[in-house]
Amino acid sequence: MGIEAAIIGSAIGGYSANKSAKERRASIEQDRTDRMEGYNFSKPYIQRSYDRAEGALNDSLEQGAYQGQTYADQNPYFQAGNHYMGGMGAMGGQGAFDVMQQGQGFANNYADLYQQGGADRMQKAQDYAIANSDGLVNAAMRDDRRQLTEQTLPGINMASSGGGNINSSRAGMADAIANRGYDDRKADVTAGIQRDLMGQSINQQNQQFADQMRANQGLQQSYGQGINAMNQFGNMMTGAGNNFMNYQQGYLNDQRNRYEDQRDFALDQNIKYQGGILNNAVYNTTPGDTPEKPNTLMSTLGGMGSGFSAGMNLFGGP
Repeated sequence: MGIEAAIIGSAIGGYSANKSAKERRASIEQDRTDRMEGYNFSKPYIQRSYDRAEGALNDSLEQGAYQGQTYADQNPYFQAGNHYMGGMGAMGGQGAFDVMQQGQGFANNYADLYQQGGADRMQKAQDYAIANSDGLVNAAMRDDRRQLTEQTLPGINMASSGGGNINSSRAGMADAIANRGYDDRKADVTAGIQRDLMGQSINQQNQQFADQMRANQGLQQSYGQGINAMNQFGNMMTGAGNNFMNYQQGYLNDQRNRYEDQRDFALDQNIKYQGGILNNAVYNTTPGDTPEKPNTLMSTLGGMGSGFSAGMNLFGGP
């Protein structure tokens, strides 16, 4: 009885283990199939993409970097304009310097004018009046002198002669009175003329000083204008020079860029190809971590052994 039970247990255990192993294998296989479904669906599209990308890479490498002109030439207006500005700056610069040089003495002139401002103008006016009044006084006293010498004094002498008193004291007193009147008149006229001359001198001195100040201010302005013009003409020259220099620097930069493009073109294309295409490739088709499929033979044998032992233990030996 015991051996029959053991054999039956072994058969049942083997069958159960075999069935279980098959079910497990089927489950694992289905899981792998499910995980590979997206890859299997995308595989032909990915393959075509790789083929096209490799063809595009080869075409790009064959054509190489752009070999045409990449930097514009100087147009005639650019050249003419910059040559004109530079030339005008050079010619105008000397003129501006001359203007500045003519006006740079204004500071010394101000010092001289400052000294003149402290002068005694009234004394100068008096000296001028005294030095220039005689002729004017004589001209102003012309009629009075004629009247004295041609009418008054001869009249006194004629009256004294008619009375036989030519040398009388009365006649001498009349002459003195007539001369005193003339002298008083001359003194008044002289004072008036000298007063007018002093006023004219003061006004003339003031006018001359004002004219000198205005002229010196003009020199000061010309000095500043000369400096400003020098800056402007200098900027015209340096501006034209900078334009030409910037063009040359741009040309050199373009040449360097063309050299680097030619040097790195193939490398850049391969980097793009590898980064944009090959990095997306699936190099390992194993769909993640999945358990190993069970061995049905070994599982069956294991189940039979376990069933045989269980039957022997349950029903005892033969």
